[in-house]
Amino acid sequence: MAHAGSRFAHIVAAVCTLAGVAMSGAAQTPQAHANPAWQQIKSAHQALDRHGVDLSGWMQLDGSTVAAGGQPDPLGFDGQYLIDLTATINTAKLLHLPGGTVMLDGQSHSGPSILTHQFPALQDPDNMDAYSETSLDRAWYQQSLWKQRMQMQVGLMYVDDQFFTVPYGSNFVSLDFSSDASVSTFILPTFPKGSFGGDVQVAATRSLSFSGGAFDDHSTELPYDPGGVLYLTEEAWQSHWHGRPWKLQLGGWRDTGRFVRFTGGAQHHAAGAYAVASSKLWQPKGSQDRGLGMFVQFGTAPPAVANVRSHIGAGLVWTGPWAKRPKDELGAAFSDSLLTHESNFRHGYENEIEIYYQIHAYHGLTIQPDVEFWQHPSGGRAPNTILALTRIQYTF
Repeated sequence: MAHAGSRFAHIVAAVCTLAGVAMSGAAQTPQAHANPAWQQIKSAHQALDRHGVDLSGWMQLDGSTVAAGGQPDPLGFDGQYLIDLTATINTAKLLHLPGGTVMLDGQSHSGPSILTHQFPALQDPDNMDAYSETSLDRAWYQQSLWKQRMQMQVGLMYVDDQFFTVPYGSNFVSLDFSSDASVSTFILPTFPKGSFGGDVQVAATRSLSFSGGAFDDHSTELPYDPGGVLYLTEEAWQSHWHGRPWKLQLGGWRDTGRFVRFTGGAQHHAAGAYAVASSKLWQPKGSQDRGLGMFVQFGTAPPAVANVRSHIGAGLVWTGPWAKRPKDELGAAFSDSLLTHESNFRHGYENEIEIYYQIHAYHGLTIQPDVEFWQHPSGGRAPNTILALTRIQYTF
């Protein structure tokens, strides 16, 4: 116990040193990087790392405007911010518990932006858009077993951190391409609200893995709480073809909640399936990081209770389009959401095209101009719309 108490005291001292030095060094000139205060920051980071505690974070600014279409008399421009701080604890170093990891993630964000009020889309054109809040959005414990071939995780989580993941889709601003619209517009618990639950992932072979999970909360997209539990399962195959990686994911979900039918009455469960295929198509000789990657995604939801009955998306991402800019990224993707016939949509689909160019301006700093074209947003009378967005992110 004394040994554990000593470790805790060292950690508290290191955190206090980081906070104090950061406050005192905030007003320093760029030459401050060479002064003793910044040496104390480096020493504090090293002390935390020795005890298994890693502190990281990122700041993000999103600016957006409705360039054409949308609601009448739109605002010219709007912006929002997100600050995210994460503490990851290696229990092997801190508590002598091998294979364990604790993650605590807190965030503060402003919003919503004009896209929520002046652009009537079913899907989310900005995956950061949310109402203003400061909260602990994720807090989980993960345990590795069986020579790290099994991962067990429990706590407050985003479901699409483990399920519905889309390789090559994470840097698109629209939520369509980092998750699946048939579920993200319906029940999927994701940013900004995590869900309590747990999941297990087992690597049966180097190429084949199985995942299963259960969660007790639902997306903020639903105007009501259906109760019940969300169950998911996913099988994934991954390997290499001519030295280039590929991956295939097949999954299904079932929710035991009580859902309101569009035609009246209640449905006591909902279920659907999804698939994601991804691969690197090309890479220049001598480079593993640069190259052209692609993804294709498909998902379904019950049309009696879900606005989007099926969704298909596809995209291309080119990392390092020029040898002198090896970390820049160019992305383009298309999404087609088929809408339920059991509601009063004027059009039976909502389509989106997104194109972005991500500039790695400096260590940890990216600047990303982005354009989205929407056809029949919300499936109603709203005109086709062009959105112009810029995302600035700094990771530390």
